[in-house]
Amino acid sequence: MRLILIRHGETHANLTMRWSGAKDLDITDLTENGKNQAKKLGRWFRNKGFKPTHAYHSPQRRAKNTAQLAGGHWNLEMIETDYLKETGAGIFEGLTWEEIEDKYPKEADLFRDSRDWSHIPEAESEQERRNRAEKVLSVVLENHSNEDVVVMFCHAGIIQHIVSVILQSPKLWGIGIQNTALFEFSIDINNWHTKTRTRFNPTLWRIVRFNSNPHLD
Repeated sequence: MRLILIRHGETHANLTMRWSGAKDLDITDLTENGKNQAKKLGRWFRNKGFKPTHAYHSPQRRAKNTAQLAGGHWNLEMIETDYLKETGAGIFEGLTWEEIEDKYPKEADLFRDSRDWSHIPEAESEQERRNRAEKVLSVVLENHSNEDVVVMFCHAGIIQHIVSVILQSPKLWGIGIQNTALFEFSIDINNWHTKTRTRFNPTLWRIVRFNSNPHLD
């Protein structure tokens, strides 16, 4: 099967370097440029003759709007799932780092180098995020076949966790994910859980695209 993860288009928060999270705020809506990025992605899909068998999106406006602008022409029923929502950043959401340091100096000091989310009141824990990413992969493996093409419109934070889960890495890898970037994986669902030497056959699982923006080139 083909699994394609897509980050939403540019938001006002992205432009002003404000922290986005699980809340829908005015500043987390798409900018005009972000809408254009999604439309360009849609045109790229049309030019490639690409249509998935299934599409999912986060419940947040920026992801839903990107999904509609890029994939509305598919005439598919898109499935909304909380598993794809962005990391809940608690009291930091909507603020710049300078505002965070000014308003919450203790929490900022504790978080700055450690990136330990337990220091941020009301934030989602690392384990909660990893659990959601594992649920995403479970949905794919348990509800789809090797003939399926699955697209998921979501967010940078959860994409990092999903990629780590797909690559079966216990670590969270930092990835500078671009707006409307694509991550495409080819996965042999039938052999995913194998313990035999088949797991070393790289034709069964391939990274096809990684943080790629061909529609913006």
